[in-house]
Amino acid sequence: MKANFTKIVSTAALAISVSLTATASDFYISASSVEDMNQSLVSVTPAVSTPSNAEIYLDEQSCLGYLGPIGPYGPLGALGPVGNNSWNVSYWMSAIGDWSDWSDDMTDHDGPLSESGPLGPNGPLSYQAYNVDLPAINDFGKQLQAGGVWSVLGPVGPLGALGPLGPLGPVGAHGYATDYDGAYIENGEEVRTVTVDYEGGERDYELFENYDEDYAKSKADNDTSFMVEGYIAWPYWETDSYTFTSGEDQYVTIVLVPEYQLDDFDIVVKDANGNVIAESNTFEYIDWIQIENVEAGTELTVEVELSGSWHYASKDYRVIVTGSTQYINSTDIAGDHQVSMQ
Repeated sequence: MKANFTKIVSTAALAISVSLTATASDFYISASSVEDMNQSLVSVTPAVSTPSNAEIYLDEQSCLGYLGPIGPYGPLGALGPVGNNSWNVSYWMSAIGDWSDWSDDMTDHDGPLSESGPLGPNGPLSYQAYNVDLPAINDFGKQLQAGGVWSVLGPVGPLGALGPLGPLGPVGAHGYATDYDGAYIENGEEVRTVTVDYEGGERDYELFENYDEDYAKSKADNDTSFMVEGYIAWPYWETDSYTFTSGEDQYVTIVLVPEYQLDDFDIVVKDANGNVIAESNTFEYIDWIQIENVEAGTELTVEVELSGSWHYASKDYRVIVTGSTQYINSTDIAGDHQVSMQ
């Protein structure tokens, strides 16, 4: 639990506003909707019976809180492998420059971007791993699937193979150089996707970029596979906006990771008319939203506002957007954690 220091900034808690244009989403899940379950899993189907004390994983000190894997001290935070600090692995990988030819050689020898890698038919996103093996572990594992109570921690979220820590991200195996803005470059041209062999065919995956804040704000063709290291400047009244478009029918997960523990964040989702259709305004959890059935061509805009802080350091954050791809876009999970968007 965060220390109860006197507030230095108070405007309404850091907010993310997502405008949806042309979407047919049915429900969303958020940190708030999970918190509103009051640590009860009775409404969830399939039933969560194993482990027998699964409710403890809804505690504020557990995996969804500030001390969990999506918090500031986890692998997605500033102390993890991705970032522009001298201790981040991606900082040194980008300094190497383009090694995509070596990456191609690795792929030819069953490397991370080959059919034998995590994006292939034997990886964590395959039918066997995702639909059979994961729920077979226990009922908690089932709820890591899209639509589940802990889905933000699962294979289609930012911690999975499609996120910043996987083979598509800044510490990934593609080997592309990055420019000053965080875009991947090969022979002077921006590269946005990679192709992976898959059971006699091919699948295209969006690379996962770590964009400069100003570049991400101005980029008109953002997809659903990127993150931004941003900050709210003094006097902390500005709104940071990032627009992106879903290229396929899929789930989209948006997570806001604070750079420091002593910041509070809220998420508000609005439709094209400015109506609030989803929200996450927890104090004890890291705020996130997962939107079901985001159709191809749907445009979303993320707006970030700082409003609550308990320290004098800069107000830094990380916005992480992860799409599930068209290959995982449905669920058989239901429960009170899912909030209708109709």
